[in-house]
Amino acid sequence: MTQFEFYKSVQFVLELLIAEGLFLWRLDRRNYFLLRLIGAVAAIFLLAWLFPVPVQNAFYTSFIFLVIFLFTVLMAKLVFRESWIKLIFCCIAGYTVQHLAYEIYNLALLVMGVSVGTSGLYGNHSVQPFPNAFIAIVYFFLYIVIYFFAEFLFGKRIEGGEPLRLTSGTFIVFCGLLLAIDIVLNAVVMYVLADGADDLYLIVIGVYNILCCIIVLFLQFEVTMRRRLEDTLRTVEHLRHQEKEQYEESKENIALINMKCHDLKHQIRMIGGRNMLAEDELHAMEDLINIYDSTVRTGNEALDVILTEKSLVCTKNGIRFSLIVDGKQLSFMRDADIYSLFGNLVDNAIEAALPLEEGKRVIGLRVKAVGDLLSVNMRNYFDKELHFEDGVPSTTKAEREYHGYGLKSVRYICERYHGDFSITTDDHVFVINILFPLKGSDQDDEM
Repeated sequence: MTQFEFYKSVQFVLELLIAEGLFLWRLDRRNYFLLRLIGAVAAIFLLAWLFPVPVQNAFYTSFIFLVIFLFTVLMAKLVFRESWIKLIFCCIAGYTVQHLAYEIYNLALLVMGVSVGTSGLYGNHSVQPFPNAFIAIVYFFLYIVIYFFAEFLFGKRIEGGEPLRLTSGTFIVFCGLLLAIDIVLNAVVMYVLADGADDLYLIVIGVYNILCCIIVLFLQFEVTMRRRLEDTLRTVEHLRHQEKEQYEESKENIALINMKCHDLKHQIRMIGGRNMLAEDELHAMEDLINIYDSTVRTGNEALDVILTEKSLVCTKNGIRFSLIVDGKQLSFMRDADIYSLFGNLVDNAIEAALPLEEGKRVIGLRVKAVGDLLSVNMRNYFDKELHFEDGVPSTTKAEREYHGYGLKSVRYICERYHGDFSITTDDHVFVINILFPLKGSDQDDEM
């Protein structure tokens, strides 16, 4: 077995599988995952071992590596329950990281003057991956460090079950072609230019290849992250538009309910005065109507509408809603933003309180001025395990498309009015604190 045969059959496959694993391990797994994984890994090693090498030149060598890579994508589909485009995305990222580590390793040896030979790992000499202990230490150190930072910077951005936000598959094809060109160029350098080439020239080529790998990773993750943020913002704005329409409807409905309740109380009192109802039945009916006639008065019409609406929901579900609110301090904020902000805050608290025992079905809201700041404090008990994403709890609901955006919308409004938004959890008490500046908080006309 030559050095190249060992590299393509063992070393390269190990490097590639570990690098791809950085991006694949979080994905949704198929049934019998472990058996599938063992079978897939064995098949990949077998293909690499049996792949013929009738000739050894730059293009055929590149062809071997690309075929092995494509086979890993196929095996990934058998192991993970994800779309083809997501698996290809993750595998390209893994191959890019492997090639990046390979290039940095070779460049480091070249700069230190301890190169393993003109053709390096592609040589036809007998198997000798590491001629001495120093080269072995450099190899393992660089690969471990590079793989660690790849996982830290990029790998954790991949989530199982969540579709990639890409405009089209053309983007993936572009990244794959860029990586393939880089791999072919490296092979050309190894086979054609390495013998007798100037070290400075080889260093320049190595730096170029490293930059290509970094560009591929940047394009993959920064572009997709930007698309995800754009989709999130679009969804939040869509929900806020619905909330604005709901506010107008709620405002009219609550005004109509209050008017009807006021008329009903007078009519019931007239009926009672004629001795047509027993006294206890009369009081029961009045108490029932009072529930719907208990409009919250804070000094801000939009806040009154949303808090009245949510108070009725709390009463219906046996939740004690404690309010200390100075709504006059919210005059700097648009009505639609007030409705959205406090609607999402209270909805989040109600959702957390519903599954709790009766004594812990308590939510509290305080809105008051503290110096030049307006303090908004929302607190409630909770009993579920929370996982945070971008500073806010991620939704636990199966249908994620329009869930999990409530607190993101709250943070969006806070940023719009230059407010400070924070969440703390202590002893199963969930607390949201918001501070808005009261002076110098004039907002743009576009708001």
